Order: sequence, then C-alpha cells, then structure tokens
Amino acid sequence: MKFTNLLAYLVVGVTAAVASPVPKPEAALSNLPSLNAAQSGYAKSIIAKAKAAGVQRHGCQAAIATGLVESKLLMYANNAVPASLTYRHGGISSDNDSIGIFQQRASVYKNIACSMDAGCSAGQFFSQMKRIGGWQTLSVGALCQKIQQSSFPDRYEKQVAAAASICAAGGL
Repeated sequence: MKFTNLLAYLVVGVTAAVASPVPKPEAALSNLPSLNAAQSGYAKSIIAKAKAAGVQRHGCQAAIATGLVESKLLMYANNAVPASLTYRHGGISSDNDSIGIFQQRASVYKNIACSMDAGCSAGQFFSQMKRIGGWQTLSVGALCQKIQQSSFPDRYEKQVAAAASICAAGGL
C-alpha cells in the first residue's frame, strides 16, 4: 500500500470518527431524580398509571413514596410465591408472600402477573387508594399507611419529598 493511500484512509477514518454523533445530554438525563435506570423505568410506569387513573400529584406521590419504602422502586419476587419467580425481577423478598414494587401480598392481590408489573400493580394500588374516603385530603404518609397497613407507618412520610420530586419530573 502506498503512503498516499494510507494517508487518505487515515484522514477519512479520523473525519468519520469526528463526525460520529455524540450522545445528547438529554439521553443521560432520562433517569428521574435520584433514581437509576431500572427504578426510573418503574417510576415512569407508575406515573403514567397515575395520570391514566386521574389520581394526580397526590396519588402519584403516595405510590412513589410507597414504592421507595417497600422496595426502593425495584421489582421483587418471593420464594414463597413461586409464580413470581417466573417474571422479571431484580431481587428476592422474604416477607411473607409479598411481591412486586409495592410488596403486595399474593394472598390478597391474587393476580401475580399484575403484581409483578409496575403499571398494573400501580393500578391495584390506586384502586385500593380510591376506596379510602377522603384520600385526596389525607397527608401522603397517612394515605400510604392506610393502603399498606405497614408495621412501620412512619417510614412513608420520610419519602414524600423524594416522591414529590420524582412525580414532578414525570409531569405530575
């Protein structure tokens, strides 16, 4: 190969490398505040369901705060619920028969596939929420507790600010 041909290949290669598209900064910012990609994906599904269910900012904050407390917004299967292990999950829970982002009890929420899907389980959460009289005026922490009936009721209120930020970034 002649030196001039080699030089031509190098110039074309360098030009092509310089002309390659650089990822836009917006792509890096697609995660919601303080969440990784997996958590953001689940949170976006919950926010979309909140919009569709008409529960607005208050319902969104309750769902996100609950998800942060119960699972850090990650999907958990449970060995006590073998069917849950067949769905995509990021960890294994060992609390009774609790599964999914909201750690919904399989003995109560019988549709395992739904509990292991962020949007569908958010729908279950919002259905439960709407059965609570005056849910719109309860504090977010108190609302979470009424839905979840947790042994640790104070944990929800501690996640409300983070939930508000996440919901706002998602358009609520």
